[in-house]
Amino acid sequence: MQRKDISPERKTIILVVVLFLNLVLMSTRVVMKNEKSLLNNIIGLIAAPFKIGFQKGVDLISHKIRRYIFHQHIFDKYTAVRKEQVQLKYENYLLKKKIMDEAFLERLKELGADYLETDVISIDPNFPFANLTIDRGSSDGIRKDMVVLNTDTQLVGRITEPISPITSRVRLITNSVGGAGAYIKKNMLEGFLTGENSKICLFKYLLENKPVDIGDEVVSSGTDGIFPAYLSVGTVIRIEKEYLVQKVYVKPYFIEKPIKKLFIIRNKTHE
Repeated sequence: MQRKDISPERKTIILVVVLFLNLVLMSTRVVMKNEKSLLNNIIGLIAAPFKIGFQKGVDLISHKIRRYIFHQHIFDKYTAVRKEQVQLKYENYLLKKKIMDEAFLERLKELGADYLETDVISIDPNFPFANLTIDRGSSDGIRKDMVVLNTDTQLVGRITEPISPITSRVRLITNSVGGAGAYIKKNMLEGFLTGENSKICLFKYLLENKPVDIGDEVVSSGTDGIFPAYLSVGTVIRIEKEYLVQKVYVKPYFIEKPIKKLFIIRNKTHE
């Protein structure tokens, strides 16, 4: 039986393997200054990047978890504070409303007025600054020319016909029909204030002998025989000078405020 000779290449490979194994065995016996074998040091060097990467990954995940828990805690606190803030705002609103209601009643007492609360049930869509309808009528003692105020006792208009047992029409001071005696509060410059079926009213022929400024307050004078004196009406928003006279444009206060709830003055305080 013939013996097969090992090829030179295989011999070389076997020799390399044997030498490597001898090197490994020798490295296990070589102790470094750190009291670890050379093999352990080599394995440590190879594994070090993986250890560092793993540790960084663990640290990152741990940080994210701690941050999430921290943020969740902060969010819970924020939600509780927001809830408390809403509650405080509501309580503040109730207190302000109570104070405003009491102030309103005081102002009515100063006017010596017997008043009736009412709600607006409709506004003319074609002429929103002309008329509106309220839910009080003749069965509540409502009569023509009774004065209508908003919740700040500022002038809104007066009752006009038709008046049914359960509803009435209010002619706004911005209506182009009719008007109100009024004056500029700071200098008593008096005239007749008329509406234009818009957001503004107009003093048409005020004499130019007394200056009027933007922002001047306008109040009722009582000279029209319908509206009592000293009711707040609005503020001056524009002035146009003409020969010897001036046109003064006024924005009523009630325009900028809700008119869902109104008050009817049932006795003529100016008589």
